[in-house]
Amino acid sequence: MKILLTGSGGFIGKNLKSYLQNKYELLTPRSYELDLTNANDVKNYFSKNNIDFIIHCGSTGGARGIADKDTTIEDNLAMVDNILKFKKSDSRVILFGSGAMYDKSRPLHKVKEEQIGEIIPSDLYGKSKMLISQKIKNREDVLCLNIFACYGYGEKENRFPSYAIDCVLNNNDIEINQNVIFDYLFVEDMEKIIEYFIENKPNDNIINITPTDSISLVEISEIVNSFTDKPSQIKIKNPIMNNEYTGDNTKLKNNFPKLKFTTMQEGLRKLYLYKKENIISKV
Repeated sequence: MKILLTGSGGFIGKNLKSYLQNKYELLTPRSYELDLTNANDVKNYFSKNNIDFIIHCGSTGGARGIADKDTTIEDNLAMVDNILKFKKSDSRVILFGSGAMYDKSRPLHKVKEEQIGEIIPSDLYGKSKMLISQKIKNREDVLCLNIFACYGYGEKENRFPSYAIDCVLNNNDIEINQNVIFDYLFVEDMEKIIEYFIENKPNDNIINITPTDSISLVEISEIVNSFTDKPSQIKIKNPIMNNEYTGDNTKLKNNFPKLKFTTMQEGLRKLYLYKKENIISKV
């Protein structure tokens, strides 16, 4: 099977590339090699390559602390439109949605896929993901997997699990602006989910991929502290809880009943040891 993996330079894409490259024939063009917003570029690329499956990780917007570009909606829709227009009719596609599509300006407590569109997201990235999910909701050849939070190897240093681990490894305080409850999916579980849906057709085509157990930033900090003899001080600047950000995973469990989630204790320990080994190797 020849698989096109877009967005292979990002956190999700890098991990999927590493996990899948010895299992399938992968095509992993970067955005400077294939402009997915350009219809002619996509048409030519698909005509030159016999692609059996597409995993679309590429997107614009949604970066923490960085304003979405004015063209975020236009660009994200164009990427999907061009992929769907020029792929083979029997090629299946996996897209990635986001918890932002439910409108993250409000508390999201185990929201269900049927709630998409009830409230229009206020941010451009979330709105683009919502519009994409509505575009493909009646297609059997497209699966939209909604990630709320994913953590693991190679994530940005300002992502909270890595930030907390770095604080402990460097004997710094763990500073939390506001405590909040998240659904954190370990990257190894994400990889297993993607592989499962490459090999098996889903019964639903819009699915939240979230763990069953949610966790707060303070609880993550406490777990990371348990890995060391010199725990860091946990300092919370604003005592009021921020908006919860969790999704219902009933459809995921129904589609993939044998899936076993990595516990936060186990996943954080793996990430802690990975980062600790990298520090030692750089010395």
